[in-house]
Amino acid sequence: MLCRVADDLFWMSRYVERAIGVSRLIDVTRHLELDAGDVDFWTPLVPPGIEITGDVRFWLTSDEENADSLVSCVRRARALARGVRESISTEMWEELNQLHASLTRPTAARDVRGDTGGFHRLVREQLQHFQGLADATLAHDEPWHFIELGMYLERAHGITMLLRRQGHLLTNVEGRDTDLVRWLAVLRSAGCAEAYARYYALRIEPARIVEFLLLNPVFPQSVRFGLTRAMESLGVIAALREGAGNDPGPAVRTLGRVRALVEHGAVDEIYEQGFDDFLATVQSAIAAVSDQVIATYLRDQPHAGRLVGVARAAVLMAAQQQQ
Repeated sequence: MLCRVADDLFWMSRYVERAIGVSRLIDVTRHLELDAGDVDFWTPLVPPGIEITGDVRFWLTSDEENADSLVSCVRRARALARGVRESISTEMWEELNQLHASLTRPTAARDVRGDTGGFHRLVREQLQHFQGLADATLAHDEPWHFIELGMYLERAHGITMLLRRQGHLLTNVEGRDTDLVRWLAVLRSAGCAEAYARYYALRIEPARIVEFLLLNPVFPQSVRFGLTRAMESLGVIAALREGAGNDPGPAVRTLGRVRALVEHGAVDEIYEQGFDDFLATVQSAIAAVSDQVIATYLRDQPHAGRLVGVARAAVLMAAQQQQ
């Protein structure tokens, strides 16, 4: 398939998944603000190094200057879908196009300000419907695997970002009666409060929350599950490229290493090495995988790292032969 088409499908899927995460985060934080008292839960949602003037909720929802706002993500996803309409189903296009139209109508800003929770839920449900349509109405061939790869890489990255943004909520202060509310907010921000309750028989503890979101092998929102599914799709894409006589690139190895790190990790070891350091390592690896996928499959550029590796191997072989 054309690199341009694969590129658009990959990023369309990432923006849709990113918008789902943002909409859930806004919705949960709004409820947390009502339940947990007079505390600023919004400011920690702004990444370090970014300064904003005005309301954080608006910045996350509608600010077009924020590339990761809900409206910006939907707009970009729709623009990419428009360019690859021949590669997606009519139902997918109509769902995303209708959502985009509802977010850009003149009354949309007023609807957000007067929202009581329904706006973000409806947006999230439409985006999840779009993902379901992709699974149900497309052949599970190479274009579909690029959609899956983008979705699961973005989801794994989003959960690590969520834990970094809301890690301050996973504290246990003796005598504070809002701890449970805060812990539940982290679970709900990942859409997994009910799944967690079934898995751990309602025992809500910060360490178990981290274990569930990072290491659970069967829950679709966990980092481990996302990396595993991303690896499956990348493996299919790499095999097709290799079958055509092309180098599959380094992304498979990089993704395999970070997946192994999470697959063989334990929550006590994560805290022992440093919780934030572990999250940063996983995020950095996912970013590297994304860059390598773009260079190898979406831009079809020779990867410098491989050329350096080959050249170094040749030097080592020559040195060994002289001994």
